[in-house]
Amino acid sequence: MSQLPPPNVLYDFGVEGPLIHVPGGRGLCYRTSQGILLRPSDDDRESEYIATLCKSLLELHPVDYRVPRPIQVSDFPERYVCDGWTAWEYLEGKATPQGKFHILMMACRAFHADVTRLPVERPPFLSTRQNRFTEADLVTWEEKKLGNVDDVNSDVMATIQPILDQLRKLRQPFREEVKNQLIHGDLTGNVLFDSETNNPPAIIDITLYWRPAEYAEAIIVADGLIWLNEDRELAEMFGTDHTRVQLLLRALYWRCLCFAIDPILPWVNENLPRANFTGAIETVRELMGECI
Repeated sequence: MSQLPPPNVLYDFGVEGPLIHVPGGRGLCYRTSQGILLRPSDDDRESEYIATLCKSLLELHPVDYRVPRPIQVSDFPERYVCDGWTAWEYLEGKATPQGKFHILMMACRAFHADVTRLPVERPPFLSTRQNRFTEADLVTWEEKKLGNVDDVNSDVMATIQPILDQLRKLRQPFREEVKNQLIHGDLTGNVLFDSETNNPPAIIDITLYWRPAEYAEAIIVADGLIWLNEDRELAEMFGTDHTRVQLLLRALYWRCLCFAIDPILPWVNENLPRANFTGAIETVRELMGECI
């Protein structure tokens, strides 16, 4: 089990009572009977930014999605990180997108539409954040060469290279301008559905990128094709014009490349064989053949 938040953190967030370990979230989070979730911060600047973003989104009174309410540090207005920990409203639900992709997609679109209503510019921390997902994102969007990425595992790379090669052959320039904005780039497993209430889905664990809003949807489709036995119908829900198919192709490339960068090998060895990239590529080929 992960390290417990220290007593001063509990005090500063006004937390009382026993802590309950929460599965998921890398096993690092705890909740209380008061409905508060305690989560460690990977980057305090980013955590403060996300908390402020969620506060601003809540002020728009969204109806198609929920985000958790960030809890301020007592005696420090507008501060949301205390000694490397954050506190949030705990939202009930399960990340079970199967059969609910239309609701998930609606929440994704509403979330990103609301983000555009805020005075948001590209956050500086996006230029310095460095992990396998960010590095793979930069390579996917041709903003960094793979040879300049540290910790690429040659064995894993050799395994996925045929998949990447197929995706590269299908890649084409966009025929129209795509506009970047702030997006949540990992929604599929981070939207909670509460079957016991009529509450809209809850968007959690916000991971920010500066990409087209439709790319966030493309990642959802890619995950459905790779992991959840979804088929062409999901891609059609997203859209099958040239731009969206190319965004889907890039989302697949990104997910694949993530396996090889600073990999957790037991996880890779267990999950890479389960990832249905072959079926996903066939779906993309079909759609590209139909693009005018």
